[in-house]
Amino acid sequence: GHKRTERISNLQKKCCFIYPKDKPYFIRSTNGFGVKVNPSGSIRFIVEVRKGRKSYRRTIGTYPAMDLKEAKEKGLDILKTIDKTDNTQITLSTLLSSYLSQVSLKPRTIEDYRTTIERYLSDWLDLKVNKINKRMIEERFVLLRDEGWNGGKPTYSQSTKVMRILSALLSYAMGDDVIHSNPVDILKQKKIKRGIIKRTNYLTQSQASQLLSSLSSRFIVDSAISMILYTGLRKNECLRLKWDDVEEDKIRIRDTKNKREHLIPLTRNILSSLPDRTKSPYVFPSPTGGHYKDLRKALKRLQKPEGIPSFTLHDLRRTFATRASEVGIDYLMIKRMLNHKVSDITAQYIQWDSKENLQKMKEALERVIY
Repeated sequence: GHKRTERISNLQKKCCFIYPKDKPYFIRSTNGFGVKVNPSGSIRFIVEVRKGRKSYRRTIGTYPAMDLKEAKEKGLDILKTIDKTDNTQITLSTLLSSYLSQVSLKPRTIEDYRTTIERYLSDWLDLKVNKINKRMIEERFVLLRDEGWNGGKPTYSQSTKVMRILSALLSYAMGDDVIHSNPVDILKQKKIKRGIIKRTNYLTQSQASQLLSSLSSRFIVDSAISMILYTGLRKNECLRLKWDDVEEDKIRIRDTKNKREHLIPLTRNILSSLPDRTKSPYVFPSPTGGHYKDLRKALKRLQKPEGIPSFTLHDLRRTFATRASEVGIDYLMIKRMLNHKVSDITAQYIQWDSKENLQKMKEALERVIY
């Protein structure tokens, strides 16, 4: 028991050297406290207790968001109350709240998950989780996909999104032994079509050139559009940019989709027409305060009859990637400029933010012309 406790105490020192296995494995203490290491490498603190013939497991939190001392203290509280808890009484609403409070998610993702479940599964919120079955899952998915919800339009993408989020919630419930199988798996087992067709819209070189010539320095949002065309930034990464993140020779994107800081060399004077940085902490400040969040009005203004088709900001990201490929920039560098995750092991060893590699990226960005 003492040795196991010591192993857990040393976890914070050693977690960086734990190699994922093909299935979860556990480091357990004798008092019900333990650590679960998933194949992905993620680490969770847990407590386990046996009631009669049944064992129960609860997730305390994730490392490193929660440290060992905090996890042990919270684990003791869970162990004190677990005897009073009847897993068969846990509702979908309770499960949603527990999941969102324990799993490390961005604030906007939390809001998105809550809104989606409360809208499309509103009649299930008070339903006990162990009462949600495969037939219900299949019927609700088909209803959302083919008929729409509460008088709304059928939505293929939302039906898939609802089930993806619900599947994550129910998998979390399985980890706590609330249920023993995930009923959402029925969609995969029956090979029900639910894949979302990826969008491929982009602007050709001539269309992008025409768009750039129609941009005006009078509009702050036009500078944001220009930046996306020349850097491939995601919409939120661009619009949330702060002056504190604009350095002399590069831009530092901190809040990224893959949670990995992204550095972009400054190659063009695209920020010169923007308001003075002393007037707002944001590079693209909104007249109503904060930063711009929605550019649909600006996009509608720019979609003129003489050749610029309807487009979204993400279409401009695809335009950037396509143009980078057309001018001969290699595939790995394009992935790096887009800040996409690289699965290749050798590529993961490359420190892309070194001075020399940033210079190579700058040279590549300067080749993207329209």
